[in-house]
Amino acid sequence: SISQFFHILSSVEQQKGLCDVGDEKYEYTIYSSCCNLEKGIYYYRTYDNSQITAVDMNKENLEKDSLIVYPMVETQQINYAN
Repeated sequence: SISQFFHILSSVEQQKGLCDVGDEKYEYTIYSSCCNLEKGIYYYRTYDNSQITAVDMNKENLEKDSLIVYPMVETQQINYAN
């Protein structure tokens, strides 16, 4: 499952603050991603937004000549239960 994939991948992600590269900058995992090739869906989550975002490639014209660009959802998204 997608959830299980991200749980496994999180075991090797680099946390901000562990590896100082100078000038108060740090190496860290900016995003994690995977793709379901059978369904044509790309999934990702970012360091600042742990909610999984999906891009359904079937909803795009992949044969056109121009690049398809999406804004990365970096702000934490919270699903309120009530």
